[in-house]
Amino acid sequence: MKKFITAIIMACLLLLLPAQYALADLVFEPENDFLYRYRNHIIYLDRYFLANSEQGSAAIKKEPGAKLDLALLQNGETVYILYSCLFDGEYWGFSESHNGWANLGQFLVLYDYVAFEEEYLQEFYFYRGNYDEIIEAGAAVIWPWPGAAAPLYTVIDLDTANFRVRHAYMDEGGREWGFMEHMYSGSNIWLCLSDPLNRDLPAFNPAPAPQAWESETLHQDIKQLASSRQNESAALWIIIALVTALIAGTAILIRAIWKPKRQ
Repeated sequence: MKKFITAIIMACLLLLLPAQYALADLVFEPENDFLYRYRNHIIYLDRYFLANSEQGSAAIKKEPGAKLDLALLQNGETVYILYSCLFDGEYWGFSESHNGWANLGQFLVLYDYVAFEEEYLQEFYFYRGNYDEIIEAGAAVIWPWPGAAAPLYTVIDLDTANFRVRHAYMDEGGREWGFMEHMYSGSNIWLCLSDPLNRDLPAFNPAPAPQAWESETLHQDIKQLASSRQNESAALWIIIALVTALIAGTAILIRAIWKPKRQ
């Protein structure tokens, strides 16, 4: 009799276990860590933005949609945005230096390698040349994009053994440029393959005025995702309650049916 009741209870618990593990995945969250909590729905951005709010300053908040401000950036101030996300229909960007989020609708994006790629992508090609000049020099001037007004810096200890160009571009003057991704200082950079040590190349493509940012990547709305998770969590708790009631009811019913007769 006892073995039969135990078997029934174990069977019900086995039905319950998947719901418990799923619930654990849904409700476990690091303490107030929005970036980590929704890391699978956050997009790498790597761009600089300029504060441009109608209120005269743009707020940095602990997380998207928060009421309190961590910092205020006056119009004209720049901020580096490492990640972006979509929250309640608005795009937000993560500022690593402030450890907070900014509503990107209050900012303009600065011209950079991403903007250059959007403008000249059709002219890019795979580089099939050699790296003899760069290997011989062991150094190169680094540019934010071909034709920029000024270079970023000079690399004097170039890793020529692992030097590779992702794609190339040729300007109207016949100079060939190469793009490298995350090669030095975690940056996306260009260098002039035809004249790698010249810091005085003509600025044939100076940066235009900052523009309103439009996402280049599809985002999933995190607020809608969170609402969906809450609904799933509530459904799981209902399942847990029903299974628990089933276990208790089954035990009472079996005890009533198999109740031993008194002598």
